[in-house]
Amino acid sequence: MLFILCILFPTMPSMQKFIESCLVDASAAILRARKAGLSIKMKARNNAATSADLAAEKLIVSRVRKQYPDSIVLSEESYTTDDLLSDSLFVIDPIDGTHNFIQGLLLWGVSIAHFSKGKPTAGGIYFTPQKTFYYAEKGKPAMMDGNRISVSKTERLEDFFLLSDTRLHTIAEQGMLPALVKLEKMSQHTRFLGSAIYDMGYVACGMADASMHFKLKPYDFAACAFITEQSGGTVTDLGGKPWSLETKRFLASNGRQHKRILDVLNGR
Repeated sequence: MLFILCILFPTMPSMQKFIESCLVDASAAILRARKAGLSIKMKARNNAATSADLAAEKLIVSRVRKQYPDSIVLSEESYTTDDLLSDSLFVIDPIDGTHNFIQGLLLWGVSIAHFSKGKPTAGGIYFTPQKTFYYAEKGKPAMMDGNRISVSKTERLEDFFLLSDTRLHTIAEQGMLPALVKLEKMSQHTRFLGSAIYDMGYVACGMADASMHFKLKPYDFAACAFITEQSGGTVTDLGGKPWSLETKRFLASNGRQHKRILDVLNGR
């Protein structure tokens, strides 16, 4: 059977090679669009899309359509779907950290994940300014630039380096700002990076011990939540339940103080 498939599809790449090539080439398209002069559209307050987002999305979607024609695409700018349980679903964020990108802050990148029947099978993120590639696949350990990664071994919450969602007004509206301040006082430090893929990616490779998010959409977390789990981390919603593409609020951690952080966030 494998021999027949190789004859019929001689150029079909592995999922890892496919995702990596899409991420790298989309990043090049983003940089070309920036050099040509960005056009910026405000979709809502504090929610922008640029010509670079659209260029990256167009490139990735065209590759998916060609290589995986039976797949469904969910992407931030132009492609929506209610079929989150499809046999083959690609979830794309052409630029995560768009506002960082617009401001010239070097904390932005591209994210692609593949799901089947609501479960992640592969995910890649590319920190474009740093040229750093994270990848995970079902049944395999998470990798960064070809090297296996794992979450930190930090034990005490007092030593935790925390990363948090930057939208303080959203946290306040959910009544969790006092809890976040309490966690900041209990831990070593809390930082705000403005990009979910950086937040969870840094947890995955052990540079941070936990990250908290209070209002994400599927393309924000589809790849990085999976990568964090595959690196040995714990990822749940803020109620402690397993995450899915419908989850909006997240805690990703090394697992060692996960319950305690949840307890603080929920006022327990």
